Amino acid sequence: MKMTIVTDVHGNVLGAVQGHSLSESKDGVEATVSFAAGHSTHLVEVDDDLATVDDIDEFQQRLRGHLQQHQQQQQP
Repeated sequence: MKMTIVTDVHGNVLGAVQGHSLSESKDGVEATVSFAAGHSTHLVEVDDDLATVDDIDEFQQRLRGHLQQHQQQQQP
């Protein structure tokens, strides 16, 4: 599953949005998600079952794990 993980200037995970698009149009209404300056978005592939995780600590831990893997893959 695709997720966009959001981090602050210190690399702390702030949250995630399902998918890689931060805007959507439906029935003439358009919505866009934006973040304050200094925040970063990371387009990451995560486990499909992450959408069903109810425990916030587990969710954050798994997000951090996926983000670390993603960042390691991006290094030359």
